[in-house]
Amino acid sequence: MIPDEVIAEVLAHTDIVGLIGSYLPLKSAGRTHKALCPFHTEKTPSFTVNPERQIFHCFGCGEGGDAISFLVKHEHLGFLEAVRVLAERAGVSLPAERGGGPAAADSRVPLYEVHRLALQHYRDNLGGTHGNAARTYLEGRGVSAELIERFALGYALPRWDGLLQVLKTNGYHDRVLETAGLAIPRPKGTGHYDRFRNRLMIPIWDVSGKVIGFGGRALDSAEVKYINSPETPLYRKGAHLYGLNLAAKAIREQKTAIVVEGYFDAIMLHAHGFGNAVAALGTALTTDQARLLARYAQSVVLLFDPDAAGVGAARRSLEHLINVDLEWRIVVLPDALDPDAFVRTHGRDAFTAALAGGVDLVDFFLDRRVSGLNIGDPVQLAKCVDGLIEVIAQIESPVRREGYLTRLAQRSGITPRTLFEAIAKKRTLTRTESQPAPAKAAAPPSAEEHLLILALQSPELARRIAAALLPEDIGDSVLRQIYTTYVQAGQTCGPMSLLPPEVQPRLSALLAAERADDEAAARIVDDCLVRIQQRRAQRDRTALRQAMESAERQGNQSDALKLLANHPSMKGKTN
Repeated sequence: MIPDEVIAEVLAHTDIVGLIGSYLPLKSAGRTHKALCPFHTEKTPSFTVNPERQIFHCFGCGEGGDAISFLVKHEHLGFLEAVRVLAERAGVSLPAERGGGPAAADSRVPLYEVHRLALQHYRDNLGGTHGNAARTYLEGRGVSAELIERFALGYALPRWDGLLQVLKTNGYHDRVLETAGLAIPRPKGTGHYDRFRNRLMIPIWDVSGKVIGFGGRALDSAEVKYINSPETPLYRKGAHLYGLNLAAKAIREQKTAIVVEGYFDAIMLHAHGFGNAVAALGTALTTDQARLLARYAQSVVLLFDPDAAGVGAARRSLEHLINVDLEWRIVVLPDALDPDAFVRTHGRDAFTAALAGGVDLVDFFLDRRVSGLNIGDPVQLAKCVDGLIEVIAQIESPVRREGYLTRLAQRSGITPRTLFEAIAKKRTLTRTESQPAPAKAAAPPSAEEHLLILALQSPELARRIAAALLPEDIGDSVLRQIYTTYVQAGQTCGPMSLLPPEVQPRLSALLAAERADDEAAARIVDDCLVRIQQRRAQRDRTALRQAMESAERQGNQSDALKLLANHPSMKGKTN
């Protein structure tokens, strides 16, 4: 387990604005920074990052916390793994973990280590005598020794337990290997066997360069040419991009990413000087992958295989990626060649020319290979334009939507006004059919919340409020817990991610609230305390009346008179 003080040190060395800014386009808003919330759909930014408090909070959906909480929620990490990521980022050394408690059992560290050992095993195999056939295959595809080293290629032996034996020797049991996606349970009997056998092995990295999975290319007549690791606690299909850890620097410098379909497409583009190439791991580009690219790039060139399946994949991608704020260009290579074969056949200059000939979304959808229609025919042109309107109508940004509309008018010869009316009608119809009910406006802070906000902002006000406010004055149990801990007891707000999950968003909302000036804050405290004292007096009167009624029902009129005489409201009064 990691001590609390070490977690506090990690957070102290983490700039939450820099961290979240690497995932979201933050914009300065006075003393805070804002963005559209990544945890729910919204059109107006309500997601706030507070550098002074080192917290984030969304006033729309209520999510909130510190840097650890953000990684846990946004990257689907376990708590300990999020701490490790931040520790590595901040250069803070973590103590060696001991024991096998629940937190350790949930740790993903053993899975990273298993993948590291598996990679070393596969690389050793490729360099040994058993790797002759794999090396011959790579040589035939133009993959040099330098590329083998750069992309850490390897080879899985044609054995049922080649990797299993190595990992067992290192103390890892079958269950861990199964969780890592490297071993499969035998359908009959007990035990496991290697998932990858007699395959060229291609490691899949996360953006930090850690191996999280593998792709295996068959070297025999296997029915399935490529198999990938299954989804695991490390690897989620559609959430990663092959080679991004190697391409990130070039993408940032060039502001453009090239997205291809296969491993060798990306490898050979890197070999020919296109270091900004990544692969979509054999699937149509997903929204998660596009948002990942948006951290590094301003524009994306999509290259898919020129066959019908490749064109279909590109079209499906664009239909659901249109709202990711990137400039999209599409290249369909000539001669029915994929990027790997094209660049090896025609060379770097020809590929550069092909990239320059990339088309935007409008031209792509009007292409006969995509639409299947002849836009020279008025009826078929109308069908094609109707299909494109379906796509453009999904664009939330009015500026981007108008840009595509203008482009469509130029290419189709249809007036902008006609297209605008068609898109407006489509958007109105879509909202009517599928738009969820608008979210209810957030309720204004209660008197107790106002007092907690001000107490957390000012030690002087905290002392005044603690002297006047009783815990029983606060009906909400979470707010009462925050009050007794941080106002009455005076504890400092330590790592928020260590707090119970029901407390984190409530505390982050209080801490993220805007500051009032001293005069306004004092006035708010006065008003809130008066309201609470009035409620307290009303509560006492109600309790007195109920007690007197109970005494009278039991025939104890003298007891009822004593209750009335001893009530605080009667002190100093005579009959």
